[in-house]
Amino acid sequence: MRFSFLLPCLLMFTQASYAKDAAGSALPPGAVVETDPKYPPVVSYTLKNGLKLLILEKHFTPTISYSIAFKVGNVDSPQGKTGLPHLFEHMAFKGTQTVNTKDYKKEKVALDKIETAAKAMIAEERKPNPDKTLLETLKKNLAAAEKEADAFIIKDEFTQIYKNLGENGLNAATGYDYTFYLVSLPANQLETLMAMEADRFKNPVLREFYRERSVVMEERRMYEAKPESALSEELTTTALEAHPYRYPIVGWMDDIKTFTRTDAEKFYKRFYVPNNATLAIVGDVKPTEVIKLAEKYFSDWKPAELPDTNYTKEPQQNSEKRFDLFFKANPSLRMAFHNPGYANPDMYPLMMVSEVLSGGKTARFYRNLVEGKQLALYAASGASTSSRYPSLFIVVGAPKAPNTLEALENGIWEEIEKLKTEPPTAWELERIVNAHEAEMVKGLESSLDTSQNLAISQQIMGDWKFDWKTIEELRKVKPEDVSAAAAKYLIRSNYTVGFLRQPLAAPAPAKGDSK
Repeated sequence: MRFSFLLPCLLMFTQASYAKDAAGSALPPGAVVETDPKYPPVVSYTLKNGLKLLILEKHFTPTISYSIAFKVGNVDSPQGKTGLPHLFEHMAFKGTQTVNTKDYKKEKVALDKIETAAKAMIAEERKPNPDKTLLETLKKNLAAAEKEADAFIIKDEFTQIYKNLGENGLNAATGYDYTFYLVSLPANQLETLMAMEADRFKNPVLREFYRERSVVMEERRMYEAKPESALSEELTTTALEAHPYRYPIVGWMDDIKTFTRTDAEKFYKRFYVPNNATLAIVGDVKPTEVIKLAEKYFSDWKPAELPDTNYTKEPQQNSEKRFDLFFKANPSLRMAFHNPGYANPDMYPLMMVSEVLSGGKTARFYRNLVEGKQLALYAASGASTSSRYPSLFIVVGAPKAPNTLEALENGIWEEIEKLKTEPPTAWELERIVNAHEAEMVKGLESSLDTSQNLAISQQIMGDWKFDWKTIEELRKVKPEDVSAAAAKYLIRSNYTVGFLRQPLAAPAPAKGDSK
């Protein structure tokens, strides 16, 4: 989300709607409403089990938007199980002990048979020299067990219920740092929403697990076949040596092949707990009603001690790293520089570095590399790839023929070096902040986007006002701070670059060589 001068007008309506509701129903003890006019009048409340609620009234349309964010992403993958958070996100649509099943008691017996058969098959597959005949038998045993369980499954009942209720935007996503789920419904379905979502996370049943695992394996294959995806992954794994940000979100294929339903259930019990989540509701609601229903449906969700997430710190990079990735694709490049993470105040000048270089058609990359020298088809940058820990400042680009990748790389470095000695003007920085503010207002127009951003900001960054406070911090950045940040972080010893190139032609045989 971003913010702008239009915000007071927007807040005038949201605050008026909220005050009218609040006059007739006092908030329960522990609930707090934001009264600072710089921010939306969000109501905050925390259940005794640690589940955080954020509620924002918007009575423009009779709809509600919901998002729940968990502080768990691929960075939290168990050892040797990269991609498990992403697979669990898939499984969270497979129903519960009462949804997607005709008879859970009988289905559970069948599910246990599946797990026994799958573990035997995976154990044989993992042997240095698996017995092919035995492996074929074990695969047939798994297929037979899955067929037996199919008799008890009501296929896609969870998603069909939402469709029947008039859902919009039913979705989920897993990143490096978080997993979130979201949906919009008519306002009169608030209680059904709360009941469905509470059941979903209190009583998940990971049915059809191995079929879904196969779906994710296919995702992995498709990812490897995409040139830009493969280049991005190679850059990350080359630039990062120790921190788990280096692992792909979808997971390594060898890890995916070893996933068991038991692994996913253990993962769920570690991270999918109320004290690791924030639930946000935005729309045509009364905060008192949301809190009442949250207490009714979520209060018996058991909290747990959260695991240690102080992962191995990435060591300082002290040398330039380079690689070529060969693909039948148009050439492009990706650069990476280590950043200090959002806990460090240097991140705000680095955000400005990125915007000065590539924040639109008036920025330096477009003005000088695309239009001016016509070196590039495009060139862009981003200050961070992740939120919870230090990660990477990224630059991407593609050369415009007949220019080479090396020429574009040199052109990008020229712009970086210029920025170190030629700071942006105060006007440039003001333009950047104003653009961010305008973008924030645009985000507030969407209740679904707002619920998502509130939940993620609170759960991952520790404050639902994070986006607003980021704007405040960006306003403090001076032109010389931008140059200083570029000089500190955008340096050769902190640099990794990857070139996407056409495969090299095989050398022609020398004259006289036999064929």
